[in-house]
Amino acid sequence: MESGNTEASDKSSVAAVTEKENAMDNGDPATESHTHSNGKSSDLQEETIHIYATLAFIVVIVMIGVPMWWKTTEVYRVSLPYAEIEALGEVPIKATIRMGLFVKSTDRKEILMFELRKKFENNFVFNLQLKDFSIDVETAQSAKTPAALETAVLKRHPLDLGEFALIEWGKLEDDVLVTSERTAFISESATSLKIYQVLSSWILQEYKLKAILGSKDMQTTKGRQLRLNTAPMQPHYEILISVLNPRPDIQRVHWNARAAAENYIVPFLSGLSAIANFTVKTQWIYQVEIQNHPQKQVQDSTKVRRHYVIPEDVLPHIITSFEKKLGNQISNDPGIHLVVYVPACELAPLRIYRKDGTRASVDNVEAFTSAKWGGIVFANPSDDAIIKCLEDPENSDVYVSSQDVMPVLLYQLRKILDLENNIPLLDTTLAPFDSIKARIWEADTFIRSNTIYRIHSATLTLQSLIQLLGGINYIVINDEVGEAIKDAYQRIVTAKDHLANNRLLEGAAEARRAYVSAERAFFDPSMLALLYFPSEQKYAIYIPLFLPIMIPVIFSFNTISKYLRKRFGKGDKQKSE
Repeated sequence: MESGNTEASDKSSVAAVTEKENAMDNGDPATESHTHSNGKSSDLQEETIHIYATLAFIVVIVMIGVPMWWKTTEVYRVSLPYAEIEALGEVPIKATIRMGLFVKSTDRKEILMFELRKKFENNFVFNLQLKDFSIDVETAQSAKTPAALETAVLKRHPLDLGEFALIEWGKLEDDVLVTSERTAFISESATSLKIYQVLSSWILQEYKLKAILGSKDMQTTKGRQLRLNTAPMQPHYEILISVLNPRPDIQRVHWNARAAAENYIVPFLSGLSAIANFTVKTQWIYQVEIQNHPQKQVQDSTKVRRHYVIPEDVLPHIITSFEKKLGNQISNDPGIHLVVYVPACELAPLRIYRKDGTRASVDNVEAFTSAKWGGIVFANPSDDAIIKCLEDPENSDVYVSSQDVMPVLLYQLRKILDLENNIPLLDTTLAPFDSIKARIWEADTFIRSNTIYRIHSATLTLQSLIQLLGGINYIVINDEVGEAIKDAYQRIVTAKDHLANNRLLEGAAEARRAYVSAERAFFDPSMLALLYFPSEQKYAIYIPLFLPIMIPVIFSFNTISKYLRKRFGKGDKQKSE
């Protein structure tokens, strides 16, 4: 029985195996479906891994590589107040001037005050604050001289920097007499028009401000705006007084140049220190002669019986020849040269002649001035010194008089600093100098004009700079430049406010710092670091590096899209079934 059962089971197993093999040979659907599903699963898994690797590569390139490249190649630029600086030109520069008027007659006083306010009503720069400088009748009647009346008025109404007073004096010959103080005397017949002419031309010098600001009222015959060709005054200047002795072997020049500078030049410049700092130096230079010795000798009626001619057209060549020996390299500050040339006795005295053959000098003062460079004075020896030198060349002493030379140097310095006012006005007198220093109102005008000039120049500099920076995006703006631009902007606004409130000294200080900051920002060398490396060159350099990497990434987007459509499309299809 057992052997029979075993044999039966073996037959059944063999039959099952044979049936399975036949089914496989006949292509049974159930078995084929199981095999295909295993193969598709493996391919899908490999494709998914490939897609994820591609996505990881794209993420690294796009999310990390590109931002890192952009950050490391960007130009550092500090944020600037572009709109505020552009708007600086929309706010005009206004200066308030406080002026007092003393007139005995009440009716005349009211008429003059009304007419003067009317004339300043639409002034392009100045706001006039006109006050009544009245004093008691007894004090006015007790004043027997204009100086006494001036003292009484100013004691009751003291004047500060930038202010001015008009005082009526009945016995005045001219309509207006301008003193060296902050005052002017007017006659009983002086009109408001005449007073306004004096204020506009001499005291306030509106013509100069119109040229500085490019006013449309100041035009040439061709219709062009008249602008000042000179630059604003620099914060520091070096005044160099040079004494030139061409023949120290035969003539000994005696002069204490240092004492002369301290007694004349230094006091004069002290009143202008609100605009610039001046350093005064003296030096002696020997064996420096005029290269083209004057050959033309002219007979005259002096003791020497002759003099030598220097033509006017030779003067620029003299400056050129002297300038090489004056030591311009000793300081980085701009310099003003005041040269005292002591001619040798055999070529003295020297006289300057115009092109028409007439003498250019007045009162035997032989000197000439070159704007913004300086001036030269020919300190000719006296006739007795020349005769003695010619008789005994080995024993020659020449003495230079400070009283003769220094007033000429001061006049030249006034012209160089543009303090001289040569506008003539009828029935108007300007009091002569009573001291070495500039007139007090001249110093006020000098400070006011240069303050306005610096504000205007700093504004134009900032506006030009931000236009440049806004138009060229690859110029570096570091923290130092940005701070200088912001500082200049703030100081321009502050200086305008000081001027509008007649705080002249504070406005001058702020305008000076604004001008320095604007110039420092404009000429900062760091902004030129990438000036010749624009964005086009940056892309041209980096595109060959990134393009080979980005091409496979771009083509991978097509594969990714197909994969996503296949995967999510199949899922949607299964859901629909």
